[in-house]
Amino acid sequence: MRKRKSGQPAGTDLDWFVIPIEKIRQWALVIVLVLIAGGVGYFVYRRKRLSHVRQVHHEPPSAVSFADVAGVDEAKDALRETTEFLRDPAAFGRLGGRAPRGILLSGAPGTGKTLLARATASEAQVPFLAVGGASFQEMFAGVGASRVRSLFAEARKVAPCIVFIDEIDALGKRRGRSDDSASADADQTLNQLLIEMDGFDQTAGIVVLGSTNRPDVLDPALLRPGRFDRHIHVSHPDARGREQILGVHAKKVVLSPLVDLAAVARTTPGYTGADLARMLNEAAILATREGCDAVETMHIEKARDKVMMGDERRSLVMHADERYATAVHEAGHVAVGLASDHGDPIHKVSILPRGRALGVTQAVPERDRLMYRREYLEDRIAMLLGGRAAEQVLLGTMTAGAADDIEKAVSLARKMVGEMGMSDLGPVHAGDDPELRSQATLDRIERAASRLVRQQLERACAIVTERRPGIERLVEQLLAHDTLVGPEIRRCFEPGAGQEAAREQTAG
Repeated sequence: MRKRKSGQPAGTDLDWFVIPIEKIRQWALVIVLVLIAGGVGYFVYRRKRLSHVRQVHHEPPSAVSFADVAGVDEAKDALRETTEFLRDPAAFGRLGGRAPRGILLSGAPGTGKTLLARATASEAQVPFLAVGGASFQEMFAGVGASRVRSLFAEARKVAPCIVFIDEIDALGKRRGRSDDSASADADQTLNQLLIEMDGFDQTAGIVVLGSTNRPDVLDPALLRPGRFDRHIHVSHPDARGREQILGVHAKKVVLSPLVDLAAVARTTPGYTGADLARMLNEAAILATREGCDAVETMHIEKARDKVMMGDERRSLVMHADERYATAVHEAGHVAVGLASDHGDPIHKVSILPRGRALGVTQAVPERDRLMYRREYLEDRIAMLLGGRAAEQVLLGTMTAGAADDIEKAVSLARKMVGEMGMSDLGPVHAGDDPELRSQATLDRIERAASRLVRQQLERACAIVTERRPGIERLVEQLLAHDTLVGPEIRRCFEPGAGQEAAREQTAG
């Protein structure tokens, strides 16, 4: 038993068990601060996990509806049906059907995939969660899979809903590409997405909408039914679709009543919706710069040239010899194009430097081509080589200006031989897998493609030789006016054009 010291008052044997009040307050303050710090840290962690997810409200002030999307009717119908299914599942599921778990939008850049998603977000009366595919990739391992879980956990809370993953190829690339840690983490992220979309615990009421311009790199397990049930290819619009797209964008531009959007649509084959929007915007800027009250057809023409060929390099001063060689080169393209029975009509030729080119020849198709015949492709190669043929025949030399033409001609010839079977070799294909390609087959394809290019070059040289007087007249006109359009071009090759030009010079 503990002994009491002398002078110590009685009844204080248990004082050593008593904790002073000040220490209690100090410890309580420390515990409260720790709890507050932990709560703030968890809140920040939670916000960081979901910071890559953006919930789009039903009707934002600048909403894009399906009425603002033109030229992709099939994709609109599929997305509209899905949103209606989510809004009223009982009406659409009365025969046992269910909403698709995933819809994949694929197509070239600028065809309107993201615009369709924005329209779906404004049309859907269900929550819409938008996220970018690249936001799942971090420098820390395991973050991607964690963010996938967080995304679908949030989606389950607000289901039925739509989850939009933009550029899904950044998240869903084919597994097993490499053995490094980065590829392993990417595979883990994709595995988590596969489980969330159609794993053991199926997520009812959640539709995943993905967009990509690289569907070829996606993992096959991601593309199978049950995950992405519908694959919608958003292709380049046809002439009718381009007219509709121009009509949508023209609502924001003051157009002259004389502008024919149908005619503009016919002269813009291969343009995407983004290209058409840029063209009208450039035309509006040009008309504003010139002080016009409305956008005229000539403004759209100039804007189309800018979109197709680049800005004019007015500050570039060309030497007389180089300018003459450029005119001869472009006149060669024109001569071969006019002599081709299956090629596209020549629309314009210019020797004004644009972008990286010193001159340009425009051949605008009369209609959209869905299938290419062998004769058309051969005429295309011959026209590409018309510039080199004119250099050899008229200049007696060669210039570096034909480098890009030769590259395109050789590439097209290789596709004709090795993919389309348009040669004496018959239906051959090089194969997509480098390990399975036969070197003997590749050599045969290369020899056949080179033979095809040489044949078309000889044909182009024969046309240039036959039409040399017309080419010389076209060169004179180009040196005088820089740019010529269809009727002015064809007039140079008409019979008796040289006599008329001589009479005009004599009268002058």
